[in-house]
Amino acid sequence: MEKAEYFAGKAPPLNQAERNAINALFPVYIFRRSRTDEIWTTCCHKHMTVRDEDMMVTTPERNFPAIMWEPHQREPKNRWDDAPKPAVQCPFCGQDVIVKELRYTGKRDNLTRWRRAVVLRWYRGALWARAYDCSKHYNDGYSLTGEPNSNLVGVYRFKPGLAECTTRYLCWGNDPFSSVERQTRPLTNGRWNIQGPFHANTEYGVGYSVIGLDEVQKSPFRYCMAKKAERRTDKFLQFLTACCFYPWQIEMLMKAEMSEVVMDLTERGVKHATVINWDEESPAKAFKLTRQEMKAFLGTNRDIRIAELYKRLKGRVPMDECAKWLSEDLNIHKTFSAAKKWSLPPEKLMRYLDGNVGCARHGGMRSIDSVLGFWEDYLTAAEAMGYQLHRENVLLPRNLGAAHDEATGQHRAQLEQERRIEQERREAQRLAGQRERDRLMADAYAERKVKLEEKYSFELDGYIIRIPASGEEILNEGRKLQHCVGGYADRHTSGAVTILFMRKVKKPDEPWLTIEMNGNRLVQIHGFKNEGVHTAKGAFAPDPREVYREFLDTWLDWLKKGSKRDKKGNPKLPRKKGAAA
Repeated sequence: MEKAEYFAGKAPPLNQAERNAINALFPVYIFRRSRTDEIWTTCCHKHMTVRDEDMMVTTPERNFPAIMWEPHQREPKNRWDDAPKPAVQCPFCGQDVIVKELRYTGKRDNLTRWRRAVVLRWYRGALWARAYDCSKHYNDGYSLTGEPNSNLVGVYRFKPGLAECTTRYLCWGNDPFSSVERQTRPLTNGRWNIQGPFHANTEYGVGYSVIGLDEVQKSPFRYCMAKKAERRTDKFLQFLTACCFYPWQIEMLMKAEMSEVVMDLTERGVKHATVINWDEESPAKAFKLTRQEMKAFLGTNRDIRIAELYKRLKGRVPMDECAKWLSEDLNIHKTFSAAKKWSLPPEKLMRYLDGNVGCARHGGMRSIDSVLGFWEDYLTAAEAMGYQLHRENVLLPRNLGAAHDEATGQHRAQLEQERRIEQERREAQRLAGQRERDRLMADAYAERKVKLEEKYSFELDGYIIRIPASGEEILNEGRKLQHCVGGYADRHTSGAVTILFMRKVKKPDEPWLTIEMNGNRLVQIHGFKNEGVHTAKGAFAPDPREVYREFLDTWLDWLKKGSKRDKKGNPKLPRKKGAAA
């Protein structure tokens, strides 16, 4: 920890020019108090009272009337509104500024801004980079003309063959610096030891502004075109790390308009080693190409994938043809994998796919990658249909679009047939299972039905109480009488509830009244539509409990006394008074 603090303490402090550059990263305001004719500038840190004689000067350099008369510019209420734009120039430094009237700005919390900056300096034989988390506040307790708060969060030092850094654990406060990380050799494992300083709040991005790019011109990395690289990457510190080990190679690539290769190296750790030898400083040796091949490559758009494809095809295809294929969206990995799977020379497959690009009838074949998708669809269908794919004219049909449609159509029909057969098999299996369940349930219900008949079966005065023969009869009862008893069918057969039918002796199979029992207690009894119909007199049908009270009371009393029967199985009922002995 002490070494890290010592290393950070060796970095050069900010000078005034660097502070001004950090200040320039923030919006530029002129605060005005019209009541006292005072103004405060954030660009050049001035505070003054505008006098009458100042108002008489209207030159562009000292145009105080424009400042005093410019309307207050409001801040956007949300991120979709347009931000205020500078409307006038500062009368001291000439910079475009936004005018704010103090009486309209409130506590000015909405003017607080944060920026991230990396400041470069050639200092004591090394290129130093200091990372700052910067903020600027204008509310109470802060000066309207003050400089930004700059919190040092990372220190970097770059020399040929060595890159060092230390960063704070968090990007705010005074957390201690972590241990010093060093990169002492070229990239070997695909990841640089030197990483960016802004680890916290990465959801807002990890980019930063670079200040002092001219200082790179004083360093050994002056030819690495740092200004161009800074515009291309948000990992500039990793770029400087790469410059410590590959300065000549980076210079060569940047000047050859191949900055994408450098960005791959710095951002992703990809070296494109099949094409570039990073240990060589000579362009001819570094690219692993002959002079004629290098000339041909430089005649293309210089996409490194062109050279990689050329190398992978071992020079069997001209460089310009490789460039053409890549311009038509060739997916190198997928195409080589397909060629290997079907034992085809890769260049033969690529030429075949290229020949089918732009098929007028099949609009989806607009690039080599899309044609590859069509071809793989065709092969999937052809293999399933038993095509002789060992024959080249079948594997690579002359009219791919027509062959694709024919094979996929046959395959689709086959799949539909298989799906239909599978559905029929599952339906037959389901019905067989349902029949088996019905049989088992019927067997179980047959035993239950005997016990129910012994307990509940009853006949008196032309009425009978009988047991449903099956769950289907209960469903039919619900349909005929238009009430909800059908929903009780499964529960009745399983023994969860008990459903009984009340019939007339002369019509024992005609639905009339339905009864639900709980032991010896009558839960409910209903007829057609639960008696919810109007009679001729306009009233609802009477309650069956009242209409057939005498019969029901006799039956329920018999149940409570144990459902006793005579030898013939008829219910034993008490004799009525006055009946013959």
